[in-house]
Amino acid sequence: MFRLKDLLGEALGALVGPRRARQAGVLDAWPEVVGEARARHARAAGIRGSALIVMTDLPALSHELGLRRSALVEALNQRVGERVIDEIRVVLRPAGEGRESGGVEPKVG
Repeated sequence: MFRLKDLLGEALGALVGPRRARQAGVLDAWPEVVGEARARHARAAGIRGSALIVMTDLPALSHELGLRRSALVEALNQRVGERVIDEIRVVLRPAGEGRESGGVEPKVG
């Protein structure tokens, strides 16, 4: 019996190539590896070269992820079955920065 996850992984690999498929696997595994609660405040934004870029809005979480960086790299690579990333770069972004305000301006005075 085939698992849907395996079939989709094969299809993705055929469409974008095996390296991109493994990178997508790292991004998909992020919430599982760090936990759903942390993933709500630390989003895996993408991969540049061999570095996973993570955006967070909490300074304490940024510090924690920095301390756990090596273990997270190993856990993510293990999830996808080979070494895809070598490092994690954590970028601190205050909540709401870089997002559209939906046309609502803050009330002043």
